Amino acid sequence: MAQEQKLCPLMVEDEVDPEEFVEYKGKKIYMCCGSCVKKFKKDPDYYVKLTSSLLPQIDKSLLNKKVKFIEQKFCMVYEDRVVSPKSYVHEHNGKKYYFWSSTAIRKFKAKPDFYIEKAKKNPNVKKLALKK
Repeated sequence: MAQEQKLCPLMVEDEVDPEEFVEYKGKKIYMCCGSCVKKFKKDPDYYVKLTSSLLPQIDKSLLNKKVKFIEQKFCMVYEDRVVSPKSYVHEHNGKKYYFWSSTAIRKFKAKPDFYIEKAKKNPNVKKLALKK
């Protein structure tokens, strides 16, 4: 298994499962579950660049310089789950919000102001500081 990768790069509070991984530019990246493997495969360059601080096996030279981040890093409802531009999207008051699943969108629609305020305080954002 990867030398020091302990946490899943998509569900950042969950430990990796050594049997759940993807290959990225010759390196194994471990996930916590099959759902994360599927989501990762939809936007690998984005996820690797955004979560590189959680991936000690990924050298900075492997990061795709063309990848541009969206402002939002985590699902508005499931705050430990990383989103990408290819995640589920819902517009609220003229702004796009990204979600882990359609279930998360339904929950958000029921209490949008609650989730918007909660997302502003998400402590997981600090985990994604880019490698120097």
